[in-house]
Amino acid sequence: MNSPNRLQRSLIRQYIFFFVTIALIAAFSLFVLNALIMDYFMEASGPVKAEAGVIGSPTAVPGMDSDQHEKVFYGMALKTLLLFLALFAITVYVFGRWTASRLTTPLRSIADGIRSIARGHYHERLHFRASYELAQIQDDFNDMAARLERMEREKRELAESKQRMLIDISHDLKTPMTTIQGYIEAMGLGLVNSEERRQKILRLISDKASLMSELIDGIFELSKLDSPDYPFAVEASDITEFTREIAAEYYEVFDEQKFHFHYDIPDSEIIVPFNTTWLNRAVSNILSNAIQYNPPGTAVELKLAATGKGVEIHITDDGIGIPDVLKEKVFDAFVRGDQARKSDGGTGLGLAIAKQVIEKHGGNIRLITNGHTKFILFLPNEL
Repeated sequence: MNSPNRLQRSLIRQYIFFFVTIALIAAFSLFVLNALIMDYFMEASGPVKAEAGVIGSPTAVPGMDSDQHEKVFYGMALKTLLLFLALFAITVYVFGRWTASRLTTPLRSIADGIRSIARGHYHERLHFRASYELAQIQDDFNDMAARLERMEREKRELAESKQRMLIDISHDLKTPMTTIQGYIEAMGLGLVNSEERRQKILRLISDKASLMSELIDGIFELSKLDSPDYPFAVEASDITEFTREIAAEYYEVFDEQKFHFHYDIPDSEIIVPFNTTWLNRAVSNILSNAIQYNPPGTAVELKLAATGKGVEIHITDDGIGIPDVLKEKVFDAFVRGDQARKSDGGTGLGLAIAKQVIEKHGGNIRLITNGHTKFILFLPNEL
């Protein structure tokens, strides 16, 4: 149902008021003119007594011809007309100011606001009092300006993020490359004079090359997930069995690193739509981070819990933790926990990829730090 056209009704009321006012002014002017004429004849000749005893107005003034009467009449008519014009001008002025405050001024404010937005001044907002429709336009304009301002801010932040990302990529590729070049030059100049030292350098070169390969693969995967055109197929499967396979895969890894690994997975099936390959990558990234950034003896728990709208995968560790300064940007690309934890490398893309994967599933990922570091991955029942 359409909303009532309050602006139209308001304008109709104003015009009716205007015409009624003009009619009253005209009637008042005619009344004044009639009163002047009656007073003129009454003063000129006095009242005439009729045979029936009724006092009436004279029809002629002794000693004055018709031309003089006509001049006097026109003079009174002119005074009445001037009175009408004065009252009419006052009415038009008051009505104009009233209309301007209700219509013209808001429209001018809207036009000024549109010009400001066109010039890129997205912080502009409208503030005026008007009828329902114009107030709706004001609210919609302010909402649009707020969205444009937010989009402009996000665009600027995205450009800055891309610039930082390029710098980070350049740095992360240059650092291992410089190390590799240095070792190769040392070996070429014969500075490595023992087989043990040579083998150690070769292992370091291999590690740096592997790190570069992981970085390139991570960038490639992140760019694929970031693309809206990238096909992301999901299939309804048993997520409990998937989680058990992840737990079995990492059980030996945690045991070798002297970590205490626990898991809590329901026995019954839980069917949700997910992409096995990408979800495995997301969970593996978080579990690998727990190993990489925590000391031996850390307890790590993998838990699967059903909720009313989907399932949650909890990955918790009681290690060193994540400082408050990194909590807000821990899911950004190239943000590393080694700014707070111990680390000798890493691509800084693991959590960014995990976040993209979970969001591709229509879910979300949260970080909770309350003495422990807990990542909660939520997957909905329906994509």
